[in-house]
Amino acid sequence: MLCLIISDVDAQRKRKSNRRAKLEAAKRENLQKIQEINKIIEKTEQKKEVSVGKLNAIGERINKQTKQIDIISESQQLLENEAQELTRVTTELSGNLEKLKEEYARMIYASAKTSNKFNKLSFLFSSANFNQLVRRYKYLQQYSKAREKQAVLIQKVRTELLAEQVNVLRKKQEQESVLREKITETQNLQNLKGKQSNVVNQLNQKEKELKNQLTSNKQAVEKLENMIARIVEREIKRSLERERKDESKSNKSIASNNKAIAMTAEESKLATSFSALRGRMPWPVGSGFISDHFGVHNHPVLKGIRTNNNGVDIQTSAGNDVKVVYDGIVQSVVSIPGANMIVAVQHGDYFTVYSKLANVNVSTGQKISSGQKIGVVATDNDGTSEINFQVWKNFDKINPESWLRGR
Repeated sequence: MLCLIISDVDAQRKRKSNRRAKLEAAKRENLQKIQEINKIIEKTEQKKEVSVGKLNAIGERINKQTKQIDIISESQQLLENEAQELTRVTTELSGNLEKLKEEYARMIYASAKTSNKFNKLSFLFSSANFNQLVRRYKYLQQYSKAREKQAVLIQKVRTELLAEQVNVLRKKQEQESVLREKITETQNLQNLKGKQSNVVNQLNQKEKELKNQLTSNKQAVEKLENMIARIVEREIKRSLERERKDESKSNKSIASNNKAIAMTAEESKLATSFSALRGRMPWPVGSGFISDHFGVHNHPVLKGIRTNNNGVDIQTSAGNDVKVVYDGIVQSVVSIPGANMIVAVQHGDYFTVYSKLANVNVSTGQKISSGQKIGVVATDNDGTSEINFQVWKNFDKINPESWLRGR
């Protein structure tokens, strides 16, 4: 029975230990992200004026702080379950120890009656026949061994019980430590929410400035969209011209499509391998978070105003390198007011576009490899370092979030 209890407890402890290790790993990973965001917030706070970038960074910090509290809460519940299990096992072991002691006491009492040699000899030689004498002799031997085993078992259970009692005390200490950690993180969350509210109030007083900024951004977005559309249109025309030449050489009719690039075998292979990146595409910057999502959504401050993003904005640390996400050919390097430097890279019939760069170190027509540096992120007057990242397939805009690997 004791072996079954210990075996069952060991199996449960192993499962819970694995779960606890995963929670600790998640907590460390989330803490690293919090530290990254703190650096971004510190940079924006160097500017005395509040900004949407600062508000976004605080919002992301709140998200990560909330996640940290959730992880701690799960750890707390796991510790509570473990403490309850330890208490149950301790109670069972204590009960088993008492039973073993009672059985041992009865064995000692019975043994005392035949403890001297005369009683043992009398017990043996009062046998009715030789077979009975042999059986009684074996019984005395087994009885003696049983007492020895019982004594060993009692000591083993006592040792296990003491160990479990120590584990219970240790688990209670861990619970108290986690509770203190949770209280501290909750207080930090409340402070962040207060800071967020303060920034929103200050930004509301800059409504006119925000609207002017929004108008400027909208113009930059339109210019960028038109630029990408022209690149796609140009590449489609080139591919069609190439098709016509191939058609005249081979005297075969080839179907043409003026809305999609007619790819060569090499370009088709590149596009296929690019499409396989969905869900595991590397980020164009080494650290940061998505500060503005794809599509149409409400402005973070201005009520009743909606904005549209053809890609995602990724807020990061000043001076970070921007890297191409996959092999391709640089199709354009331009500068647009409000979007800084822009690099467009072709991957078959896919295109990735990187804007808001401070400088660029690639040129049009250059073949580049996945992970190659193409420039450095720009930092605006508000202290916000951010790039805009877009993915297109021919004329269709794609949500990059469904392509980027989890972070």
